[in-house]
Amino acid sequence: MPGKEPCGGENNTAQSHAYCGSPDGRLSNSTETRHCCSLPWDSPFMRACTATALLAAAVLLGLTGMKLGAISRSWADICSALFSPSGDESLRYFVLHLRLPKVCAALTVGASLALAGTMLQNVLNNPLASSFTLGLSQGAAFGASFSMIILPAAGGLAGLSIVAMGALAGSLGASLLILAFSMVRGMGPQGLILAGVALSTLFGAATMSLQYFATDSQVAATVFWSFGDLSRGSWREVALVGLVLLAGLAFSLRHNLDYDTLRWGDAQATALGVPVLRLRCATLFMASLMAAFATAFYGVIGFVGLVAPHMVRLTFPHAGHFFLLGCSALFGACFLLAADLVAQTIIYPALLPIGIVCAFTGVPVFLCILFRGAKAHA
Repeated sequence: MPGKEPCGGENNTAQSHAYCGSPDGRLSNSTETRHCCSLPWDSPFMRACTATALLAAAVLLGLTGMKLGAISRSWADICSALFSPSGDESLRYFVLHLRLPKVCAALTVGASLALAGTMLQNVLNNPLASSFTLGLSQGAAFGASFSMIILPAAGGLAGLSIVAMGALAGSLGASLLILAFSMVRGMGPQGLILAGVALSTLFGAATMSLQYFATDSQVAATVFWSFGDLSRGSWREVALVGLVLLAGLAFSLRHNLDYDTLRWGDAQATALGVPVLRLRCATLFMASLMAAFATAFYGVIGFVGLVAPHMVRLTFPHAGHFFLLGCSALFGACFLLAADLVAQTIIYPALLPIGIVCAFTGVPVFLCILFRGAKAHA
């Protein structure tokens, strides 16, 4: 929620609206009694409309993504490739094995990163928490660089390339370290963010050390991998990321009321029966798993986990986590689809890496969050 977050142990009425100055959180007029911080559009009906609009936008952006690109196709060609088995085989292969997997990758990766960011920001009580700021992306980059430089001739396993396996191992290793830090007595949410910054620096230094002793072609390969690319995966990678996303979505929606309770602080949540430590560890693991799979197969794509949750929170500041989790995932999917369209068209016919587009979009949002926090504590 924007503004000053409540802390456990304080009076509920006073703490819930300390940032707006209202003693009881309500304003009265001749026609209604309304919430002191209510926005005109923050209602259950508008939330349902927003979720429907995001779903429609994802479908529309996905169809546009299949049509546009380095080679633009007509809508008739797209429909023929999708629904006519007897159509042009080269066209069917182009749409079903090149364009459609890329669109599905944008949907699953964007939703995974956005959902992971929403979960991490809640359990760590920090608006800047995401897989990117906790060092998971940098761990994946180190694992991929290690595979390219130290193990270039090694084969993959179960159909996965050695680079994807190395990136997955690096990202999961970083997530296990964060999980271990969370179990240290006295380690708070702010400490975990600082630990993530330290891990990012460590993995960055390790990656640069590998690149220093590598050949020019190996350095170029590692740098290109770190840009992020939705076209490097096949249906297998899309399916794996999608399965992990479904597991994470089911887990988070099941605990949405616990996440709502955790907004009031650890003490209040514990008093209401929420197993805070177990919930925090399980959420860290599930969010890290989603981010690890997405990053391992498609490279470093930053700031999606920051942009999506905050855009939904700014629009609907009083929504519960059932709505917030679902809409953040939808917004993340739409955001990455739109970023991919921009990457394909901004310097046409060349393709700009999607990680660059997301970084240019995410950095202003990141700074805006910092400035809002500074203003709230001034």
